[in-house]
Amino acid sequence: MNEDDRLNAASPKREIHLSSLPHQQSRTSNGSTAATDFRIIELEIENSRLQRLIAELLLKNQQLRKVEE
Repeated sequence: MNEDDRLNAASPKREIHLSSLPHQQSRTSNGSTAATDFRIIELEIENSRLQRLIAELLLKNQQLRKVEE
């Protein structure tokens, strides 16, 4: 098992299909609009993607530092 496999096993991918989320401007029970809720979900997905990217880059950085030693 290589580093990529370990990383993928450690961080399960959660797929959210944005097409299944509401697009209308109706108000939800907490007073926010569906568009705001949709944007929050989009940002959470992007945040998860960036966290995985950082983890991958940190692992590669560690590997390169070990090779230098």
